[in-house]
Order: sequence, then C-alpha cells, then structure tokens
Amino acid sequence: MRAMWVSACLVFAFPAGLAANPLQVSDALTTIEAKATATHSDALLIQRGNETLLEMSTSPSPEPVALMSATKSIVALAIGLLLEDGKLDSIDQPVSDVFPEWAQGRKRDITIRMLLDHTSGLQNVPNAGVELEGAPDLVQLALAAELASDPGSSFAYNNKATNLLTGIVGRLAGEPIDTYVATRIFAPLGITQSTWMRDEAGTPMGMAGLAMSARDLAKVGRLLLDKGVAPGGERILGEAFVDMLTAESARSADVGLLWWRNAAWERYTLKDDADAFLVDKDVAADVREAVVAATGRTFTSKGELIDFLSQRLGPAWGDRYGAEITGRGIRLTDLFAQERGPTQAYSANGYLGQYLVIVPTQDIVAVRQIHRRETHAFPDDDYADFVIDVLRLAEVIEAP
Repeated sequence: MRAMWVSACLVFAFPAGLAANPLQVSDALTTIEAKATATHSDALLIQRGNETLLEMSTSPSPEPVALMSATKSIVALAIGLLLEDGKLDSIDQPVSDVFPEWAQGRKRDITIRMLLDHTSGLQNVPNAGVELEGAPDLVQLALAAELASDPGSSFAYNNKATNLLTGIVGRLAGEPIDTYVATRIFAPLGITQSTWMRDEAGTPMGMAGLAMSARDLAKVGRLLLDKGVAPGGERILGEAFVDMLTAESARSADVGLLWWRNAAWERYTLKDDADAFLVDKDVAADVREAVVAATGRTFTSKGELIDFLSQRLGPAWGDRYGAEITGRGIRLTDLFAQERGPTQAYSANGYLGQYLVIVPTQDIVAVRQIHRRETHAFPDDDYADFVIDVLRLAEVIEAP
C-alpha cells in the first residue's frame, strides 16, 4: 500500500454550525479517508462551501489526473457555453443542423439532447477499447455509425455518440472544445493546468481524455453549485441550463445531461427472467451462474452488487464480466430490478473510480481520483461506494 501525503485533514476542526454531532462528522470523514487509502487513491478532496474538510494526495503538489469518462460531464458544459454565447438555439435542435449528412433517414431525428442523455440510438460497442481507442477520426466514426434503436426510444450509455459532441462544439464555436472551454470556463475559475487528448484528426475526445487536478475539478463542481456563476461574479453558464444538466432525463432517472443523478438509497434484486435472458444472449455458463446466484438477495448499492459478482467470478472477474455482459450490450437493469430513493447528489464519474460529486443541500463538493496503472485491482481499487459515503457525510452535516 502506498503512503499518502496528507496536505490537509481538518477532520476535527469544524466551522461553526457545521454539525449537529461533530463526532458523527468525524466518523464519516474518517471512513472516507480510510477507504480512499485502502483503494490506493491518488487524490481526495472534500469541501463544504469555502472550507476544506479533508484533502489527501500522493503528490506534494496538485497534478492532473485523467478523468476518464468524467470528461463527458465537462463536454456537456461546453454545450451550455454555446447556448450562453448564442451559437446554439436549443439542445433540441437536430444534429443535422450542424452535420447536414444526417438530414435524411432516421438520423435526421437525432437531436443534440439525445447525444447528451444517451438516447441517440447509435450503434456502440460498450467497451471503448474495442473500436474507439486508436480510431483516427472519432467524429467521422460517429457520423458513419448505424442505428441500433430508434432515436429517443431508449437509454443506452454511448461513448461513440459523446465523441460527436466535440465535433459539434468545434463547428459552432469556431475553435476546438479544449480551447473554447479553457478560455470560457477554466480561465474564469482559475484553472490553468489541464490537458485534453486528441484523435489523429486533431479533434479533442468527448468520451474521455481530459486531465485535471482534484482542486481544479472541485472548481467545476462549485460552478454548478453556484448556478453557473464564477467566484468573481462572472456568469459562465445560464442558470436554466445548469438546472437542465441534472434534471431527470426522459428515459432514465439515473442521468441528466452527461451528469449522473445519485439517489439517497438504491436497491437491486435479480429479475425472475434473468437466467432465461442470459441463456438467450448465449452468456457463458460461469458468468450466468454467478449472476443467478444473486437470486433472493437484495443489494443496497451498485458497489455491493459488484462485490458480490466479483467474489463469485474470481480475480479475473472484470474481464469475464466485460466480455460476457458489457461486451454483449447487456445492461445491469436488464438483469436486476432497480428501486431508487430521492435524488440527493449529482456526479461526474469515470473508469477506475474517478468522481466529482456535488450535494447541493449541504453545499458539498467531493473529488476522488486515481491514476491508471497496471497494478489496479478492479473492482477493489475503484472505491465504488464513494458517492454513498459522501451522502452519509451529508446526512450528519447541518444544512447551511
């Protein structure tokens, strides 16, 4: 286990009015600190308003960490910039207004909103490494994709569709998304150190590719909590758009516009027809048996469910699950019935366990980051319960 350099750990020094029970807050922060260390986190930051409650890092100075799919949430902000700058009239405009080659067939019905809430219907291999990583032109790959379902008919997480958004921003803004965002969002927030990967065509990626430090990522979270206004008072994003980012989408209560909606509680139970469904999809026997072993159990979080499956499939469970479930386009909700409580937090999430979490009622911003390395143990190092632990912290903090 790597030692963690602790830059600030204000676990017991609470501002006035922070907690009805300081010991409960201390316990909640201690739990987060312990889990962050156990999961080999490289950066952790918990803020409430202007106060830092907990900060940890493996580096003596802030350093950018690849956000993986949390990049998508930053891409969504760029669409808000287009609206604020008058370069886009509505997210319900057809994509064909920007790329006329889609002005025919079923693709003419795809709107920018559908790219933002994963309902475009574009064919997509769930594992980005199969067809997207290394592709020379991700925008053209998305434009050429076939449709797997009718536009707007169903939710299906889609890396390929998200890459098209950076092409839209580039055309409407007149400059690449990385330049546009750096000037219009990052600079007013005081963010000066970030990198954004591009494909061979020179277009910044939409599905992933942005790297930022925990402190800078927290500034993005603060921008949303402040309804689009920078610390200096400059309005960056329209308040109505910020509200749209986290509003329930038409096809899934779990998502807004490339931002996740986190419930106060969740329950997952295996569906009665799950075994037959897996047989019909020709899923390998070992994976099918691992899933069916959940019969009669109720899981109170996605992390708990993942732990259950990983224990039954062994150390290589991630590869097996990815090949047999994710790789076949099977969603967790195809197998498990989900119940959810009221939405209490919003988050940007990424591969390996990259998190930016905001809890509006308690004015909390929380960040967890981890570098990609060969020694990463999936799912143990993903800290799948980070959002849950942040919500538990919020429960014991008095409302501002």
